[in-house]
Amino acid sequence: MIRLVASDMDGTLLNRYGKISALNIAAIEALRRKNIGFVVCTGRNFEDAFSPLKEAGISCDIICMNGAAVFNSFGIQLRKQPLLKKQVNRILNICRPFSVLYDFMTEEGSYTTSTTEDFRKSFEDKIFLPMVSDEHTYETIAARFRFTTEEVLLRSSWEIYKMSVVHENPEVLKQIRCALEKEEGISIASSAPSNLELTHIRAQKGSVLMDYAASANIRPREILAIGDSENDLSMLTLPLGYTIAMGNASEIIKRRARLITRNNDEDGVAAAIDALILSDAATVY
Repeated sequence: MIRLVASDMDGTLLNRYGKISALNIAAIEALRRKNIGFVVCTGRNFEDAFSPLKEAGISCDIICMNGAAVFNSFGIQLRKQPLLKKQVNRILNICRPFSVLYDFMTEEGSYTTSTTEDFRKSFEDKIFLPMVSDEHTYETIAARFRFTTEEVLLRSSWEIYKMSVVHENPEVLKQIRCALEKEEGISIASSAPSNLELTHIRAQKGSVLMDYAASANIRPREILAIGDSENDLSMLTLPLGYTIAMGNASEIIKRRARLITRNNDEDGVAAAIDALILSDAATVY
């Protein structure tokens, strides 16, 4: 019996417009009526994850920034695991020769050390934040970021929960990844061909989901997890009750998950919940 559903957001719970569909909302509400938990597991920071949930009228806990922080439905932080400053320094030293763009996620919001010109070009070319919904313009995205310098960032007291390293050339990212894989204590994932997402090794969706479930006495086989990209791999390779790839998921996710549902514009989350939890056949099972 499934007692907890864990869902990614971009490319999964959200459609191409960054919205949660009526069918997905109804499925989550049906879970609530059955006393089945629902938790979001996302690479977004808390504010960017909370906004579409609030708009849809969904109140749930949020595992955000790939597991670097956990918030309850009231917005109270339950857990955090930022990168160590020495890890941030090492990442910058490795990346500096490649002229990458950064997204530094902190408690104060997202920072970038790129120029406004480079930031705009990268956004318009769908390189920086390629998963951003079609409704957003450069101005709405730029308003979410604070522009700073490496020197100011490193001298500050801000805790950096996640770093996204962005470059248009996948070969450059491959070189950076090879170098970073030699560093201890850093988790490397990706949500798009143009980025690497870096967190502390103890900040991964899979391990944090397990800790979260254990705190509620929920066993792995009582969990259904669903996602679409590499940063979901750590939870979709766990021995859960069900692991589900979206129809629009990357090929590696489709190969590793047990089942495949519809895409994110076809209410794939609702389809999975209906078939595996809410249907008469699922109830009998």
